Amino acid sequence: MRTRIELLENFPARWVFWWVLMPNLALIAMWFVGGPNMTSRIIMAGVAALVFGSIPNRLVRTVGIVAIFAFLLISYFSRVFYLTIDKAFTSLVYLGEMNLSASPSYVVSGAVLALAFGLCLWFAPRTERPRGFRQFLLAFVCVALLAQADERLNSADRGGYMVKAPAGTPIESAMLTTALSPEALETRNLVIIILESVGVPDNDHDRAIFDAIWSADKWAPQYTASYGEVPFYGSTTNAEIRELCEAWDDPTHFDFASAKCVPHRFAEAGFETTALHGFTAEFFDRRDWYPKVGFENVQFGPDLAREGAQLCDGVFTGVCDREFPREIAAILGREPEKRKLVYWLTLSGHLPVDDNPSMQLGTCNLGSPEWRENFPMLCRSYMLQRQIADALRQEIDSPGFADTDVLIVGDHIPPFFQRSIRSRFKTGLVPFIYLRRQQGAAEPAA
Repeated sequence: MRTRIELLENFPARWVFWWVLMPNLALIAMWFVGGPNMTSRIIMAGVAALVFGSIPNRLVRTVGIVAIFAFLLISYFSRVFYLTIDKAFTSLVYLGEMNLSASPSYVVSGAVLALAFGLCLWFAPRTERPRGFRQFLLAFVCVALLAQADERLNSADRGGYMVKAPAGTPIESAMLTTALSPEALETRNLVIIILESVGVPDNDHDRAIFDAIWSADKWAPQYTASYGEVPFYGSTTNAEIRELCEAWDDPTHFDFASAKCVPHRFAEAGFETTALHGFTAEFFDRRDWYPKVGFENVQFGPDLAREGAQLCDGVFTGVCDREFPREIAAILGREPEKRKLVYWLTLSGHLPVDDNPSMQLGTCNLGSPEWRENFPMLCRSYMLQRQIADALRQEIDSPGFADTDVLIVGDHIPPFFQRSIRSRFKTGLVPFIYLRRQQGAAEPAA
């Protein structure tokens, strides 16, 4: 009994509260909805807290608590959005281009985080430091218990946040699976579409919605559709390198000079190569590395907006995805004697998918009424897929698509915060749809 009383008397409660619990408050809140496994990061932040939090100099301790908050925030951000730590850090420069107010959840989360940070910034440096071996040991035990709780509560989600392929993992991509190449392509043209935040449904209800959106009947008789799944690692730019250069890598580290990426191979075979994206050219330096991949022509959101394309006001405000099938048809229709490779990376699917008028999604009428009520943003995500599929279907009868195959593939599963939504997708896999033009199909009128 006396030992317990001594432990309580020696327990550095205020220090643990301000240096351990409060910096991890946002992570603890996410335990109830699911999130990436942060066990190792919690331990690293706890060790840093023990170091900085025991230094007498108040300025050093203030710098320490700021660094701990920054480390945990960037680590969580990197895991949620499938980014490595270095890419997450460099991505902070794009915060000014994001319209975070478009999402109430981002606003609330940001307010809670700012409040916790402000309180810690004031109280943590002024809190009495742990003294003696016993207090340091008790403080570390608290860190270990917090890390253990995270390990247990988020272990089921670990596989959904693989930001890098394990060493030696054989490359798989939709391009490789379908064996598409300039030599094997039976049509004149090829369109490659990477869909932002589209995963493989892992339950009958959602699968029925997905199948209806991308149904083979939608494309008949001009096209036959085949379906498959491929693994993903990392973020959208990793998916681009996966499909365009057949490698598990990202543009920051990829050796373009020694690679023979898909657009380069098509260009050497006489294809005109074009890349399209609805956001800015500077976003993840696509202006610089798209030409290195082999694209001769690149068009970004501002270019298309000047030509009259409509903008969608999401977290990333850019040209609406529904505008691009018409633009692709126009590119394919120009100078029909030239063979063409057109690549389009979608934008509007970035979470959270807003329901503002610019998106033109309308009232969700997919799935069951109970499903629509429980998962409104998931419903909007599927509505956006349907909008893209419908816009693409409208252009299939245009002259440009008369002799064109289309490959559509997801980049990564949608990074919903809630475990209840993420569990509705297969872990580590994205879907692809290959639309093969039927040579006997009726030719559209010019």
